[in-house]
Amino acid sequence: MFDNKKKQNTEKDLFKFNKVEYKDIIAPSCVKEIAPGDISVNGRADTYWVEVGGVSGAARYCRSFYANVTGNATYAGMLDSLYTIDFGETDCDVAFHISPADTSKVIWQLEREIARYEADYAEEANSAKRQTILKTIHELQRRHSALTSHNEKLFFGSIQVTVTANDQNEMKQFCNLLTRRLKAKNIILKAADMRQLEAFINVTPLGDNVPRDAYQDLESSNIADMFPFGTGGLRHKTGAIIGHDPQGNIIFYNCWHPTHENYNIVIFGRSGSGKSYLVKLLTARSVLIDIMTVVIDPEREYENLMVGLGCPYISLSPDSQDRLNIFDVDLVDEDGVLRADLDDAIKAVQAVVFRMIRVYDESVLTGQVKVMILEKIKELYRRFGITEDPQSLYENPTNTDIINVSGIRKKMPQLSDLVNLMRQEPTLEDAARILATFTKEGGTPSSAVFDCQSTVEDIWKYPMIAFSVAGLDEEIMRPIGLFVATRWVWNKISRDRRKQKRIVVDEAQTMMDTPETAKWLEDSFRRSRKRNISMCACTQGFEVFLRVNEGMGILKNATTKMLLKQEAIDIDAIREKFSLSDGEAEFLLTAPKGWGIIKANEDASVFYGEATEREHRMFTSDPNELAELCRRG
Repeated sequence: MFDNKKKQNTEKDLFKFNKVEYKDIIAPSCVKEIAPGDISVNGRADTYWVEVGGVSGAARYCRSFYANVTGNATYAGMLDSLYTIDFGETDCDVAFHISPADTSKVIWQLEREIARYEADYAEEANSAKRQTILKTIHELQRRHSALTSHNEKLFFGSIQVTVTANDQNEMKQFCNLLTRRLKAKNIILKAADMRQLEAFINVTPLGDNVPRDAYQDLESSNIADMFPFGTGGLRHKTGAIIGHDPQGNIIFYNCWHPTHENYNIVIFGRSGSGKSYLVKLLTARSVLIDIMTVVIDPEREYENLMVGLGCPYISLSPDSQDRLNIFDVDLVDEDGVLRADLDDAIKAVQAVVFRMIRVYDESVLTGQVKVMILEKIKELYRRFGITEDPQSLYENPTNTDIINVSGIRKKMPQLSDLVNLMRQEPTLEDAARILATFTKEGGTPSSAVFDCQSTVEDIWKYPMIAFSVAGLDEEIMRPIGLFVATRWVWNKISRDRRKQKRIVVDEAQTMMDTPETAKWLEDSFRRSRKRNISMCACTQGFEVFLRVNEGMGILKNATTKMLLKQEAIDIDAIREKFSLSDGEAEFLLTAPKGWGIIKANEDASVFYGEATEREHRMFTSDPNELAELCRRG
């Protein structure tokens, strides 16, 4: 009997807080709301809180807040730090009160709001205010679309945060810290002052008397982001499987998801982070869901994959018979009307020619010379009889209907033709001399690979094609080849808007070196949605994209960002541009190979791009591993 009594007394001692027994926490005899001016244990109170304990004194000090998510700007795992961090003797409790909203009523209200803001936009003269109104309209339209398409459900939600501590000062300090941290995550904490006791009860399972002003409209994805799943996830239910999250859940990715503003992707990661491996996984699995993919390969990374899939691997090199003509003009379907896309062809030729000249002497490209070269390009097309009329591209064309022209294709102009035309102008003598080094007449076989007629045809026959520029001179011709191949493919696959297509540009930072090629790449990202194309730019040079306006334009026109392991020098800029949390940024600094973060609109998930054994054989580019696989057969 004595031993048992001693044991009980020991237990009591262990569970004492400020001389209040543990039973005063489990079933407190005193729960008191404190207001400024009230007498507390440490003197007069200067704010509101709740004291929980016995009649002899407070055991815990509690202060509650209601959280407001600004602009519905949530992301997966945004409250994880509240659930996992060790606060010492201070506790933080989070309570959610959620009830479904009348979606039909909300849709009707959204339609009224959209109409009202559209009227305000039409009447507003101030351009800055018009932009603000326009942003509001776009957000309302997004919510309306999400609700009407049943991609989202609407709820009335309340988020309450309650801080408890043994010490008043600790409680106050932690409240201030928490307020600052959550503000950085677009969460504003509003203290439940003058109703702290009511809020304290609401954080328990018994509480359901949440004040009306504490509720806000939240979409189902916003609510999901609040729960402690750690990594959250994409809302995509179909698409290509790109891997799994840390919990082992499969992640589907569909860049044509109805909530996406465009279909474009940017992939950033340091060397060795697994960028190419991820792209191979995405493209190979996209083939299974009937997405045509063309890869522009600067390093011969995709040859094994093409062989494994039985698809063409086209090499642009002096030793290959495959050729692309920079002067090619293709047909484009503009709302059911077929035309020759001459304007795009002229811009592309101009970009290539200017880049070729810059390689040797940029000072030659004066304003006058640029204008004259542009006029010579236009003149050359006229001499070949090429206009925007689709029939001008054919010898004896057969016009069967308004969107179909057939016959034998004309030979296109070539680079040597342009050089001969430029030589007729004394002002263009220096530019023509430099450009001649890229022709069959004045250059080497390596530098003259684009002075030709195109030999690549029938690319629509295959679900996937890769163009290799690895056989070209690394310093001069490879960047040019990367642009030529990308532009040529773009024009070829643009015509059929019904087909979902993807163009992958690896080492895309090389196209940021000159203003003309950078501008063309930005334009392709901007125009891709209209052509039903998903542009995918892969690079390890994030800082290159930040240096030029075109790079920033590409980032803005890419709904999906896939981020793999990053360099410490880039992480601050990446954190800012992609609105990463501290935890996400820290993860990207130490992420193992193949691990990354995918962000699509406001969705985000940590993922691992895991391949099957058969896929891995096609994907890996590790020379030691390839040798071992060959040895084993």
